[in-house]
Amino acid sequence: MGDDDGVFHGQLQFEIARTSAGAAPCARSRREGEFSASLANMNLRSLLALLLWLCSVPAAWAAAAAGMENGDPVRQFYQQRQDVLAWSGDAKATAHAQQALAVLSRAASEGLDPANYRTSRDGDDRAANDASLSRALLAYMRDVSTGRPELRTVDSDIGLQTRSPDFVAMLEDALRRDRLVEMLESLAPRHPEYLALKAALPTSGDKSDIVLANMERWRWLPVELEPDRIVVNAAAAQLELWLAGKLVLTSRVIVGRPSSPTPMLRAEGAGITVNPSWTIPHSIAAKEILPKLKRNHAWLASHDMVLLNGPPGDPQGLQVNWRAVPRGTFPYQIRQYPGPRNPLGRLKLELPNRFDVYLHDTPEKAAFGRSARQLSHGCVRVEQILPLASYALAADLSAMERITAAIGSGETSFLPLQKKLPVYFLYWSAVSNPEGGLKFYPDVYGRDRRLIAAMRAKEIRMASVMAPCTRG
Repeated sequence: MGDDDGVFHGQLQFEIARTSAGAAPCARSRREGEFSASLANMNLRSLLALLLWLCSVPAAWAAAAAGMENGDPVRQFYQQRQDVLAWSGDAKATAHAQQALAVLSRAASEGLDPANYRTSRDGDDRAANDASLSRALLAYMRDVSTGRPELRTVDSDIGLQTRSPDFVAMLEDALRRDRLVEMLESLAPRHPEYLALKAALPTSGDKSDIVLANMERWRWLPVELEPDRIVVNAAAAQLELWLAGKLVLTSRVIVGRPSSPTPMLRAEGAGITVNPSWTIPHSIAAKEILPKLKRNHAWLASHDMVLLNGPPGDPQGLQVNWRAVPRGTFPYQIRQYPGPRNPLGRLKLELPNRFDVYLHDTPEKAAFGRSARQLSHGCVRVEQILPLASYALAADLSAMERITAAIGSGETSFLPLQKKLPVYFLYWSAVSNPEGGLKFYPDVYGRDRRLIAAMRAKEIRMASVMAPCTRG
């Protein structure tokens, strides 16, 4: 590396740090040729000033870098390139820059704001311009592929795993193989539902913000959904079962009410519990059952419930002074036996997850006939639970007789799945319509409203929502 290259290397490193920190463009850089010409004509004072400036470049870079994480993607990108500029210097690099700028200019077609990917053009400051384009392009790659990170925190009940592709390696490989456009165009979701939203966006009118919100949520999912999967759309209160990539079952479901929404997550079905008991959450016991016990101390006995840790010899709390229990508290744990009164019904699909939500039967079948089926404490009641359980166990309806016999025994039993079945709890307020265009569902949980506001805002604030399922 010559002296001129050393100055240029230092300036590039300074610009990487400066663009990361969002500072104003640096006006101190010079063309390499100007450096040599100016050096020959400098007096002592000018030479000392230049030396001080040369010292200030790594110092300023180090100071800015101290506030950055070691994983800054722009720094990693240029480290992989040994600080060689990516977007200028020869015809190929210039062509790549033009391709990159063209893709960024079309960000709106993917539901992204082009203003988030603006690049600076600071005259002849090649280092600043190069770092600016790299930062904008890497941000676009992340946002179009996995979504803007801050938008996932708008609601506190999002349990979808975040993908972390190596965008730096992808960009460097695409430049090396001269396949930049192909790589960039492959990043957005390719699911038919996302493509339908994208196609409808230009003509969606006053619904465009809703389309944008749904496009953003699609980026939170895996690149490809598993061919065998269950998908619950809480906005539509509908369930789909896919096997070998084909839709084999749809069912109406009852999901969480707005005050206790069904969260967004991916879980894996492990097995079917037949004739399940119900261990009632403390929140339900304190808020809903305690007032009933204050009015009728025999209420537990009449509903097949017992206290797991109640007074000795009094499993149904008949001797407890319930009126003395403070409002909003509950000193015991309640379990309801299997039976016709149990809100879990006769079948429950076990789905270990941090929200403790699951799919289950219900004795209250009439509620499936309602158009608004956001009625539960957060878990999901399934109208077609028997065929769903059979498909989960045997990939067809052949297990229905076996399940029916197990129900008829009255005993609680567990039927393990041969392989775990992915279950997605999602929120699609805009979906493709078989007759063309899109079908929209009410924003029952306010997720669209909060996400749209966050997409427009400079600061993202966490929304307070009731995330945990309360098992009902």
